Amino acid sequence: MDNRFEVKDLFSFEKMVAPRVLKVVYWIGLVGIALMALISFVGALAMLQYSAASALGTMVISIVGLGFGALLWRVIIEIYSVFFNIHDRVTEIRNMMRDTRGSGS
Repeated sequence: MDNRFEVKDLFSFEKMVAPRVLKVVYWIGLVGIALMALISFVGALAMLQYSAASALGTMVISIVGLGFGALLWRVIIEIYSVFFNIHDRVTEIRNMMRDTRGSGS
């Protein structure tokens, strides 16, 4: 099976583009999650002058949110990855059945 990706594959829909793109999307998402946690943490630092308890709570939530968000994002990307792996296996089965029918006649 040829795993090379060519420009014509963009128009034929025989090969999936998304599995290759998922890794990039994953890292972009992680950067976004980290930025949101950082913004929340900095906002909590600014809130310290008004309410220390609220600021500390927001700091804790931003740190926990960073961990939970990164974990959840990983699970979501893995679910998409499983869908594309299923597609690849079904395509392999289809091709094997086509070859079997073709050689049996």
